[in-house]
Amino acid sequence: MDSPQPSGESRADSSESKSLSPRQDLRASDADRERTAAVLQEATADGRVSTDELEQRLEVVYGARTRGELDAVVKDLQPVQWTHRTPAVGKDTGVLSGFARKGRWTVGDSYRGTAVVGSGVIDLREAEFTGPETTIHVSSWIGTVYVVVPDDVEVHVEGTGVLGGFKQDRANTAHSARHRINVTGLAVCGSVFVVHELTPAQERRLLKRKRKGVAD
Repeated sequence: MDSPQPSGESRADSSESKSLSPRQDLRASDADRERTAAVLQEATADGRVSTDELEQRLEVVYGARTRGELDAVVKDLQPVQWTHRTPAVGKDTGVLSGFARKGRWTVGDSYRGTAVVGSGVIDLREAEFTGPETTIHVSSWIGTVYVVVPDDVEVHVEGTGVLGGFKQDRANTAHSARHRINVTGLAVCGSVFVVHELTPAQERRLLKRKRKGVAD
């Protein structure tokens, strides 16, 4: 004889119980709430959370009933892991040619890129940082340098231009960021572009200039 099939309601209840993790379903203790509040306070201290947002999140924390609710409040605030590696390079220079620093590389507190009648690319999208703030010094003399920055960082551009200048692809927005990048330096009859991506056409032009040693 065939065994009776479980009802649709029973199957749904079983599926739902399996989808809930043991931690998320547990009741939150006062100690759990205090630990979560400490994470928020640390994130506020390093600029990832504003004071207004802190108040809003703390209200949710102290009203939370389960650990799952607490996890949801800080899921975007995992501790930032800085690399302990020693930066392999502190500067790059292209004279009558070009330079490119890209891919996975370690950046210290500061880095310097110089292009003299040439071009350069400083790509930070896959870089590993040693601390919460990095300053990129760029000198462009009759040349073009692109500084490519990740989406999840705070960017400040304060370079000086003499018959040239520094340009940013979009204004910096106030948001919780894991890292701050300062771009400064001097552009004399040259250009420094701070962008979030390079178009294929820009990549091809820079590669061509690097091979030929030709500037803009």
